[in-house]
Amino acid sequence: MNYSYKPKSLISVKTKTITLVLAIYLLLSVVFFFIRYLDIKDFAQASQNSELQKVKLVYAQTLKRTSKFYITRGYANINSFGIREAFGKKDANSLHKLSQPRWNIIRKENRYLKSFCFYDRDGNLLTYFGKKAQKHLFLAKKMQKSYDGFWRDGEAFNYHAVSVARAKDSSVVGFIVFVIDPKYFLSEIRKLVNIYTYIVYENSKNTKKIFMLKDDKIITDIIKYKQIENSKEIETKKGIFQPYIIKGKGINTQNSFKIIFLQDISHWKNTLQKAILQSLIAMIVLILITAGIISYGFDVILKELDESNEKLRKSQNELEDLNKNLQIKIKKEIQLKLKKEREANEKERILAHQSKLASMGEMIGNIAHQWRQPLTQLSSILISLELYFERDKLTKERFRAKVKESNEQINFMSRTIDDFRNFFTSKKKKEYYQISYIINNVQKLMLASLKNNDIDLVVDIKDDFDIYGFPNEISQAFINIISNAKDIILERKVKNGTIHVEALLKDDKKMIRFSDNAGGIKMTPIDKIFEPYFSTKHAKSGTGIGLYMTKTIIEKNNNGLIEVENSANGVIFTVTL
Repeated sequence: MNYSYKPKSLISVKTKTITLVLAIYLLLSVVFFFIRYLDIKDFAQASQNSELQKVKLVYAQTLKRTSKFYITRGYANINSFGIREAFGKKDANSLHKLSQPRWNIIRKENRYLKSFCFYDRDGNLLTYFGKKAQKHLFLAKKMQKSYDGFWRDGEAFNYHAVSVARAKDSSVVGFIVFVIDPKYFLSEIRKLVNIYTYIVYENSKNTKKIFMLKDDKIITDIIKYKQIENSKEIETKKGIFQPYIIKGKGINTQNSFKIIFLQDISHWKNTLQKAILQSLIAMIVLILITAGIISYGFDVILKELDESNEKLRKSQNELEDLNKNLQIKIKKEIQLKLKKEREANEKERILAHQSKLASMGEMIGNIAHQWRQPLTQLSSILISLELYFERDKLTKERFRAKVKESNEQINFMSRTIDDFRNFFTSKKKKEYYQISYIINNVQKLMLASLKNNDIDLVVDIKDDFDIYGFPNEISQAFINIISNAKDIILERKVKNGTIHVEALLKDDKKMIRFSDNAGGIKMTPIDKIFEPYFSTKHAKSGTGIGLYMTKTIIEKNNNGLIEVENSANGVIFTVTL
């Protein structure tokens, strides 16, 4: 193996690498700059749109508020003492005299209120306060209800709020009109959202007439030197403005006009320019720093590479020596591992054999319990035959009946032998079986032993499901769990000992739960009970391999899971297959 290098080649690589990295960095910086530019631009546009919507909302609310306020004021005046009667009589003097106090109040509230006018039902002017009003209300006969809006009368352009005065029979007797300068709405918008606004409409001579607030020099300059176009920016010495034009509706179509809002966007323009400048400066600085770092890094690499080359040659010789010994060490490790595996397999075989022997002893005890009743019954039959025979009362019918009873007991004992023999049959081929079949078989094998010790076995198969595995091994595992519970109940002398077996499906998992009322396991960690030769029972009744083999059967041989936990009354084993 040769680890030499060519410094000249590395120097060439250094130059190419710096060039490539800087080119990539420059490209990424441009992309980042462009994305940031678009983000700021979009944000500025969104903010401008939000401000415009706010202006439109303020304008609409101002119109609505003004209409409601002055029409309500008109009705308040109509409902005042003597006003309706004066309207009915067209008594201008009484109207003027009775309304004088109200005029004194409302003219102080709004300096843009021009006139407070009274018209008869035909629209003829009766009297007025303030500036001279138009002599005739042109829409009087057409509009028989309150209305408001902008109205142009010759060269005059004002906002009218009209309230209808009615007699007791609901007939129209007159009108009250408030005439308001359009500048009132401009002042409200300026006060609420601080935006430049003016109104434009064309008079009868097709010349534009402009309404704006007094001394509004910015609007004056823009109108004088710039042509207003919707969405076209206007740049002045005092800032950059974005115009927005809204078409206003008058009382009729001949009174249409335009409201122009001038949004100052200088701040967003400056922000955008500042962001561009900052991005360019940052990009240049970072490119210079990156170039310096890469150049310095390559110099350090060249220096360290020369030093490490010598070390690498020395370590190469050491590596060859290690390689020679590596195969020997690997061979020894493999032999040691195989030996340990054989010992572990042998240990597990011995434990399985011990568990089988323990199970056989348990089963022999169960057989004894199963046979005790039929043997007692056979003994009773034989005694009764003897008594009948001694008393000469043994007829053929009685003899045949007793023989039949004896055969039934013998057949029951034979079936018991078959059940236990099937349990010990070694089937090492996986097959499908139902969980109810296993639980019912285990119940048959254990029932007599449990009943003889006054222990109830309660089986609750909520869900019956198929299992693929070794049924005899699962039966042995279940018997181990039930036997372990039985021994603990007997050891602790629990009254009304009960063992519950429950089969159910939960979250697509096939589960079997075993629970008892023996008081639980008094040790931590609780999973230690699955270790070989560890037992919580008395030395006379426990070998410490039952639960270990149960865990091996369920998890290793049948790909399942067994878990244990304490409950309020005892312990719960949960088997998931």
